[in-house]
Amino acid sequence: MHPPEPLPVPRLPKQTLHHVWSPKLQRALILTSVNQVRLWVMLEVNPAVTTYCERPASVSAQHGSRADFWLLRQGRPQCLALDSASKSTPHDDSSVGTLSPLFIETVRPADLDEHRVWIQNWMTLLPYLNTGFRLLDAALAKDVVEFFEQEASFLELEQHFARHDPILIRTAAIAGLHAGDLLSPDLDTQPWTLNSRIQQYLKAAHRAT
Repeated sequence: MHPPEPLPVPRLPKQTLHHVWSPKLQRALILTSVNQVRLWVMLEVNPAVTTYCERPASVSAQHGSRADFWLLRQGRPQCLALDSASKSTPHDDSSVGTLSPLFIETVRPADLDEHRVWIQNWMTLLPYLNTGFRLLDAALAKDVVEFFEQEASFLELEQHFARHDPILIRTAAIAGLHAGDLLSPDLDTQPWTLNSRIQQYLKAAHRAT
């Protein structure tokens, strides 16, 4: 399933545009509000969202309704709009290749505020991927994920791999979090520090069952 194309940005006078880089899409995006940036962070770092598109042209063209993002979450298409669309309004959008109606769901500022700590933490962590991901060796990245078979902090990770550049090791852990191989409940509730703790996703899921 191919994502739609993004609409051009209709820039208003004195409007601030936000230019971001998506490690998931491997391209730049232009966003038009702080809340669009916050929602983008949530899509970018959610491993269940495999791809997405800002200002999806097909939805707007066919239904006259502006969605802020189209996405695939666990293989199912979905559209999100900030404030303006009617919540859970169904549209039969054949352009995204699904037989079921496509829903445009409103995301309120209060919905984003519920995740403000997590969003702010990832706004701090994503630049590591933007600058360092291409330098990661696949074998080293695998070793970093395996290190978290037992829960540990970023600091303990960097001490364990003291022979390597600590920024590169930190980036490997962030890449594991971004891919869904690792998780850190600390990032949901408190500002990120080197003491934030990480564990393997499968280990955590096993303990929860």
